[in-house]
Amino acid sequence: MKKKLLVATLTAVMAFGTISLSGCETATDNTGTLSESADEVFAKEMTETLAYDESLNDPDTLFRGAGSDSEHATADYIVSQFEAIGLQDVTKDEVIVDGWQTGESYMKVGDIDVQDLVPYQATGTHAPDGKAYPVSIRDLNQWGDGDTEKEIDADWSKMELVDVGTGTAAEYEDVDVEGKIVLVAVNQWTEYWIDSPYTEAFYHGAAAVISYQYDEDGAGYGMYDLIGNEENCDTINVQDICEKDLIPCGAISPKDAAAIKAKMKADNTNTLSDVNLKLTCEVKKDTKAYNVLGKIPGQGNTGQRILIGGHYDKYHGGVNDDCTAVALSTAIGKAIIDSGYQPRNDIYIVAHCSEEWGRSGAADDWAMGSWEEITEVHPDWQGSTLAFINFEMPAIKSGQKKGQIQTSYEFNTMIQKLLDSDALNGSYYEEGVEIVNDHNMGMSDCISYQENGVPTIINKPDFDEPKKGDVSTSKSWFMDRYHTKYDDMSTYSSQLMTYDIVLYGTIAEYIDSHPALELDLTSRCDALEAMIDGVEAHLPEDSADLVKEYKDSLAKMREAGAAQLKKAQDLNNQYDEAVADGGNTDTFTKLSEQGVKLNKVTLKGFAQMEDELMGIIGSDTNMAYHVTASATMDGYASVIKDLEAGKVTTDGEDCTLARIAGLGGFSEFTAMGFSKYSYDSLQASINCDEVTDTWGFEKAVKVRDTYDATANVMAQMEADNPDYSSSISIYQAAYDEMQADLVAALEKEIAGMQAVAKTYK
Repeated sequence: MKKKLLVATLTAVMAFGTISLSGCETATDNTGTLSESADEVFAKEMTETLAYDESLNDPDTLFRGAGSDSEHATADYIVSQFEAIGLQDVTKDEVIVDGWQTGESYMKVGDIDVQDLVPYQATGTHAPDGKAYPVSIRDLNQWGDGDTEKEIDADWSKMELVDVGTGTAAEYEDVDVEGKIVLVAVNQWTEYWIDSPYTEAFYHGAAAVISYQYDEDGAGYGMYDLIGNEENCDTINVQDICEKDLIPCGAISPKDAAAIKAKMKADNTNTLSDVNLKLTCEVKKDTKAYNVLGKIPGQGNTGQRILIGGHYDKYHGGVNDDCTAVALSTAIGKAIIDSGYQPRNDIYIVAHCSEEWGRSGAADDWAMGSWEEITEVHPDWQGSTLAFINFEMPAIKSGQKKGQIQTSYEFNTMIQKLLDSDALNGSYYEEGVEIVNDHNMGMSDCISYQENGVPTIINKPDFDEPKKGDVSTSKSWFMDRYHTKYDDMSTYSSQLMTYDIVLYGTIAEYIDSHPALELDLTSRCDALEAMIDGVEAHLPEDSADLVKEYKDSLAKMREAGAAQLKKAQDLNNQYDEAVADGGNTDTFTKLSEQGVKLNKVTLKGFAQMEDELMGIIGSDTNMAYHVTASATMDGYASVIKDLEAGKVTTDGEDCTLARIAGLGGFSEFTAMGFSKYSYDSLQASINCDEVTDTWGFEKAVKVRDTYDATANVMAQMEADNPDYSSSISIYQAAYDEMQADLVAALEKEIAGMQAVAKTYK
């Protein structure tokens, strides 16, 4: 069935914006519709400019890093676009982040001229001005405690390159890498993030890391044309390094790696000399970057706002990640202005910087531009912002039949009401659009805002590849193209861009056109109720009553939330009836004032839930604080049971080793293959031990150090008479410590539920 784009039009209820005349409010008919004003040509041109204009991108890479010259130039370009479409009070909000800027990079290995080399966020062998950097490496004589560094001043035109496989500790045994470049195969989807091979190389004294991605059972990042085709695949994927800036790090394609490895095989060696490396990247601590804002002023003098935005830093061309998002946000602003809609509340279009990376040494090193905006630049927005509508990869041409809108739990009912109404005249998708809460908060910049009390909405990207054409080997846009040069215009959909302008513009107007914010706690309460299942087994006897107290408090919060929702719905129904009856100015003004007052209470309760009840698991999934503790304790208990029985299973997703690997959000996987130094570095990053100014700080129970227990399991497995007693002791101690965290988390959540119930009463 051929897809047909059926654009949305606003119904009579939503077509009434508000105008303030001498402090009074009245309803006025909209002079146009979003569907008539959606300008996809404008959006496409802005997308292409952001992606490929030479003046707005780092040379060679097309990267646009946080605080880079190209990001600063792009901020000025976005200002010009915001002003051109009629946004008011356009500003560049300065934020302080860890910045990075790239430049010319190349590598030659004998007669092999590497076709493409791109940097990670780590200071390279050269600065953008051409200056060569000396590098600090770890002194191999300090193997025991690993606390000494020494500086080498390398001649990067005369280096050696050593193949260390996948870069685990075992692959460094009897291999001399000190002062040399190491070649490492990574699969950041199924195995290790770049962090562990990176820190392991530094620990063993390497001067630089060059990585390439490889296929693991048909899965991985950067899979475009890779599966079964390594010798011809030119795809390079780059992700963030969640570690300190240690040594230079870059990535090459599987094709170039295959050529290098073939030469090593022919020469019967794992080391090649005559390597000339220039890897230009500079990490700049505490540098300036800019979020760009433009406003459509609200006419109701409410002191409230709705935010619509995306981020403009990127890797490679970054067409859908995230140039289309910035273009879409701008095009929505243009459509609202061109349609004649006059909002009650301020509507801001926001282009965020530093989403891809903006902090060194933290696992939650991304979404820093938005974090700084809501916590440092505009903390006054907390408690008065009705919604943040964010976009990530919003215009991918795909074979997906059903579209998905990802929201904070509480938006489910309100947005579903819109989808069920006559306001939407069909869908771009054959099977329509549904609301999902997979992450329970939107990904990307949504995290910063939701944590600070702003309900969020985001498109869920279409990752299914088109059915026709040889564009995919994995059949997933996300695995094939994400963070690669193949995030290009070939998968840009004009039809989806047009639909999204209207769909999300309609959502913004729908929220704006009602005086009361309807947040429904039902879905969150259902989720919280499910999250307490099985927890009682891990509580000490003197805390067993916490589960009952949790459930009782949850029931009261649910009841209070339902009452608050009914107040909002009743107020909005009164407003709709007044519109239908041609109500007078005094009526609209009174209802609007009541809405503002009610919204303050609604948003206060939402913020309390985020502060007191909800943490983060898996880097971007909103879960109750206790879940990290209880899930980890489940893992400890099952592993201890296996070890006490003297059995360690190795096959299947639920085997002993898989459960050990899953401890601490799979950070324990590092203990199976890497040094204690790499393990400690990863834990420090995850636990925010050194970097605390992030959205992940104190949002999860701290991961425990059980390296020695896991290392002992791996060693004893090979013994004739394995002795797991020390491992059992260490895991049990970690379990006991985590039990205290579980109790503390439940007590915090119970107090939070009671506070929300009190707020809504």
